[in-house]
Amino acid sequence: MPDDISDRSVTAAELVRNFAHWREIGARHPLLITHHGRETHVFMGLDRFKALASQDEFDQNPDRLRELAVRMAQGLILCRADFRIDLINPVALAMARRWDRRLEGQMLWDALPELVGTLTEAHARHSQVSGEISAADIPSPFRDDSWLHVETFPFADGIGLLLRDITSDVQRHRLADVKSAILKAMGIHGGVGYARLSNRGFIEYVDATICTLVGLPEARLINAYMTDLIALPQRPQFRQELEAVLRGEGDRRVQAHLLTNGGALLPMEGALVQLRGTYGTEGVVLVMTPPCLSENDQAGPQ
Repeated sequence: MPDDISDRSVTAAELVRNFAHWREIGARHPLLITHHGRETHVFMGLDRFKALASQDEFDQNPDRLRELAVRMAQGLILCRADFRIDLINPVALAMARRWDRRLEGQMLWDALPELVGTLTEAHARHSQVSGEISAADIPSPFRDDSWLHVETFPFADGIGLLLRDITSDVQRHRLADVKSAILKAMGIHGGVGYARLSNRGFIEYVDATICTLVGLPEARLINAYMTDLIALPQRPQFRQELEAVLRGEGDRRVQAHLLTNGGALLPMEGALVQLRGTYGTEGVVLVMTPPCLSENDQAGPQ
């Protein structure tokens, strides 16, 4: 059937007489229905009508981007090509310590002068010039001892910045480095032993110092019950202290004798500390030293 301008309108009477034909035409494009030569209605397919209705709903709420930005858990700043702020969400205002300020309409570098000369400025200008997305982890210019993950990206004719606080992640990794250094120092010292026990008191990790003191290799000590390495008369007391720590009743200082591979009893002083993880108790850390120094040595030079 021809698809010309004459097919874009139909009289009401003709629509009723030949509905099947006009329904096919209306599925392809809207039809104007006339009555006595006057256009009164529009005839169209349901899918096209739903699409138009959805577009009308969107047009009635044009500021969906602002609504989305308010609901974001990350800081968002959108700027024009000249770095004038078009939008900054509450999270970004909180990160910048501008909770009560209205920064939209201001130049980014005037509104947030802490960013001038920083890596963030360099990344923002690079994204503006190159059109590339850029990201970096930086010390927060707004708060001491805080870190931000900053992403810069082209947006419309301007630039966008996405900010996320990563202070807890950075601190966790830094603390992990400190722990590794402490354990390494203990190994070099040679007089401080370290073991990690499971929730049932079995050895999950033991360092070289304890292996040397006991006279057994690591493979023999892993999965051994720690209490079995204690002199028989002292086992009930050691087990009681270990179970108290596992129950969360406080850390303990312990004194006992270790059984060595050669049959000797080695006196030791130690500490049992609960090892807590994200989901609760994950075991116990045992740190121990043999009392190898005499009282005169412990007193130091006179």
